[in-house]
Amino acid sequence: MYDFHFGSKREIEENQEEFLIFVKRLLPRWINGIPDSECLAIYRVLKQIKSDRPILIETGCGASTLAMFLYTALFNGKMFSWDTNGSKGFFLKSVISEAICKPLKVDIHNIWSFIGFDSTSKHVGIPVLSELNNKVDFGFFDSWHTLDHLMKEINCFELVVKDEFIVALDDAYYTKKSENFSYLNMIRAKLGLDSVKELESNRCEPFYLEVEKYLCDKYSHVKKIDDSYKIDYEKDIFFDYYKTDRESMGKHGMEIKEKLDHRFDAWSVSLDS
Repeated sequence: MYDFHFGSKREIEENQEEFLIFVKRLLPRWINGIPDSECLAIYRVLKQIKSDRPILIETGCGASTLAMFLYTALFNGKMFSWDTNGSKGFFLKSVISEAICKPLKVDIHNIWSFIGFDSTSKHVGIPVLSELNNKVDFGFFDSWHTLDHLMKEINCFELVVKDEFIVALDDAYYTKKSENFSYLNMIRAKLGLDSVKELESNRCEPFYLEVEKYLCDKYSHVKKIDDSYKIDYEKDIFFDYYKTDRESMGKHGMEIKEKLDHRFDAWSVSLDS
């Protein structure tokens, strides 16, 4: 069903970004949550990794998974994904197996591990990578979209990182501290219920500011990555194609058009003194 022909393995290697978007556009809307420009920005950031055997993690699956899988498949890597919605992982496995693994002649099970559970669990979450003797180069965080949960994930991530690593965020402009009222109110609307007023105490600085401050306070060598998303997103056809859907999301505060330049942010960190 998803084994549309793009070209040979060599043609894919020579046209990696075109192939990535080719596969991304096979996805149905429910799992195609990030714009093409962000997907490409993730892939370009990944190519800054210096490791001979890159290890990647993500919290929350979707189109980002395609970018990370393609990179690990082409550059001898391995990746781990956490998402409490197991159906997303199972669906993506079928897409990746047919659309990417088949032409590249790689085994998905040797590259990607999907864990349908809480990413912060000490038993099956990010911390178990130490039990598997894996040190991580890159983390993409896109789960519950609250600062409290994001920082828990980053703290778990810090336990298993290499001496040089990259932190990347989706929806980095969000300002939800403990509860994601935008998402909760979207569900309430589906139930025919009125919206719940968000308390001022639930506000924080945008995630990209909070995370950057945290990293800079803790580490001596932190560099903000100049990602391509901020250059490309305004001409991304993704936003026009899903315009009606995104307007509905905007009504519940799930997307703020004026702040989309910080939908994606990333930093490189070095532990070297």
